Amino acid sequence: MGRRIGYLIAAAIIVGAIALAVFLVSLAPEPERREPPSRIPYVETAAIVPGSGAIPVYGAGTVRPSAEIDIAPQVGGRVVWVDPGFRSGERVVAGQMLFRIEEADYRTRVREAEAALADRRVALLQAEEDAAIARAEYERYSSQQDAAGAASPLTLREPQLKAARAALKREEARLARANLALSRTRIEAPFDGFVREESVALGQLAVPGKPVGRLFAADAAEVVVPLSDADAALIPGLWTIEDGEVSARV
Repeated sequence: MGRRIGYLIAAAIIVGAIALAVFLVSLAPEPERREPPSRIPYVETAAIVPGSGAIPVYGAGTVRPSAEIDIAPQVGGRVVWVDPGFRSGERVVAGQMLFRIEEADYRTRVREAEAALADRRVALLQAEEDAAIARAEYERYSSQQDAAGAASPLTLREPQLKAARAALKREEARLARANLALSRTRIEAPFDGFVREESVALGQLAVPGKPVGRLFAADAAEVVVPLSDADAALIPGLWTIEDGEVSARV
């Protein structure tokens, strides 16, 4: 019985405390409500003024020379001279001799071709003389005959004369080839530029068509730059476009 009374007293105290707290809260003044300030972004503006001028287009690319070639001899032989300037990174000019191949064999071929050509010239003179004699003899014979027939080309030695002329032309061509081969023992730079790489040394045996160096031109270079369609459209003359709208980001 006494314990139940204690519970009731405790419950009454708790209820009274809650009621007192609610009463005190109801007596407190209501806080003033304030509207939050508006957040206006701070920007700078400028008036749009129409005008004309170049529009910059930015891009990145790779610079490469306008020309780059391998240096390879057209004739074979032992290298007897190399220009000290024919080294990687060095500048060369058009016509500068880079290295030279031994000329002895090629000069011998030129002399042989010259001798053979001289023989063919003598042979042609002999063939022309024989043809002239044959024609004179035929004309003398035909003048003594009432009904002499036409002379055959062989009688007038025309085939022999044509063969002698053809042989002379062959020897002239042979001499031209020999002189050309001799000139190719001197390997020269075809244009102004720089040596990218080289692999030739004194005494080395050069092989026709095998590269021994590489040159790139120094007069001009080109830059390959990838562009988007929007940027490419801003370059005058690159594309042909019709009137319309072009979007841009400011």
